[in-house]
Amino acid sequence: MITGFNTNVRYRGRVYHVQTEDSGRKNPHVISHLYHGGTILSSEKRQYGDLLGVADLVSVVRRLMEEQHRSMLERLKRGEFDAVIAERLDPDEDTGGQAAAPPEAGPPPAAPPEPAPAPARAFGDGIVSQKPLDEVILEYLVDKARSRGAEAGGRTGRGPRSRE
Repeated sequence: MITGFNTNVRYRGRVYHVQTEDSGRKNPHVISHLYHGGTILSSEKRQYGDLLGVADLVSVVRRLMEEQHRSMLERLKRGEFDAVIAERLDPDEDTGGQAAAPPEAGPPPAAPPEPAPAPARAFGDGIVSQKPLDEVILEYLVDKARSRGAEAGGRTGRGPRSRE
């Protein structure tokens, strides 16, 4: 089983989460889900049982996962899920001032509506990254290695240690 991918992305003022995972040799398929606040909006499943005999299965499955994950993100950004989003999500939910569709013209309300309580923070709000997941992970690992080097008295593990 290969470690999956998770990406938070902001689209039309809402944060969505795309998760892709491998189910392993016993269940040879890759599955991606598009979530918003715990609601699965779409799923895509790709079988790879016919590839179990290839020489470098791990690389092949990782490539399938990357392609499927990227495809789900691109489909969201192209608006392919707009209909299901409109059908399944609350239209009154805070979308950061960006409505899914332009408001219909009509007479202004007689009195301003009561302010609604602040909505709960959406999963991933404020941690959306435009960087690919592999870059985020690499930066984390580099920072972690540097901090370990500083904790060990500045040694980086390169070159011989001095004997004093």
